[in-house]
Amino acid sequence: MGHQHADAEDGTIALEGIRNFRDIGGLPTADGRRIRPGRYFRSGHLAKPTEADREALAALGIRLVVDLRSPADIELDGADVLPDGARWINLPMSDPARTSDFWSDIKAGDMAVLRERLGDGKAEKAIAHDYRDQVVSRRANHVTLLNALIEADGLPVVVHCSAGKDRAGIAAALVQRIAGVPDDAILANYLESNDPERRYAPSTDKLAARPELMALFQPFLEVREEYLVGSLEVMDTHWGSFEAYLAEGLEFDEDKQKRLRELLLED
Repeated sequence: MGHQHADAEDGTIALEGIRNFRDIGGLPTADGRRIRPGRYFRSGHLAKPTEADREALAALGIRLVVDLRSPADIELDGADVLPDGARWINLPMSDPARTSDFWSDIKAGDMAVLRERLGDGKAEKAIAHDYRDQVVSRRANHVTLLNALIEADGLPVVVHCSAGKDRAGIAAALVQRIAGVPDDAILANYLESNDPERRYAPSTDKLAARPELMALFQPFLEVREEYLVGSLEVMDTHWGSFEAYLAEGLEFDEDKQKRLRELLLED
């Protein structure tokens, strides 16, 4: 399997033990520029890289790993195995599958409990709520993320959660918007997490053996356009505009925005 930067336009880098690892480089901006390859990678967790994966990450020169997982996720998945020379910061974001009860319910396989909690569209509603809520409730962590990217050793960066789709998807959308990527391209980049080879496989064999359990859990394994649209809407409306969200909500002023664009965009 090739471990160098893939030729694929979607920025995929083929890794064996790390899911949904991709470079946002190449995405277009409204003013006709592109995000520079090799600067910002979005990914699932880095807990189980193979030796070849470690070599591939070393070749990318990663300086910073931003882990958006909760302590419970880290316990479940394992701690990141960091590329040599990279520093790690943990900025927990809210996770749709966030409670320990949730995982114990799945392991117990109590279908009545799970139907009550996840059936009749409740799973989708919970996910949609988290996407909108995270923009506001976790903004201190988004501030820390953005400021880390413009520090001297902030790039190249890997920003990841467990599956590299929800929490990492919102963070990537925010960075892409600051860079000037139009929303249609942001949404297309986000929806690539639905590709079969990128799909999250939960670490429980209970699911595979129980079709009804799998069906109830399915919303947590995929991404939907309306989820991220919800996040983008809150960015645009909660403070009155996206510019106000950056300036007031995140205190990420125009100088900082300009610095991030200089670092991320091709000349």
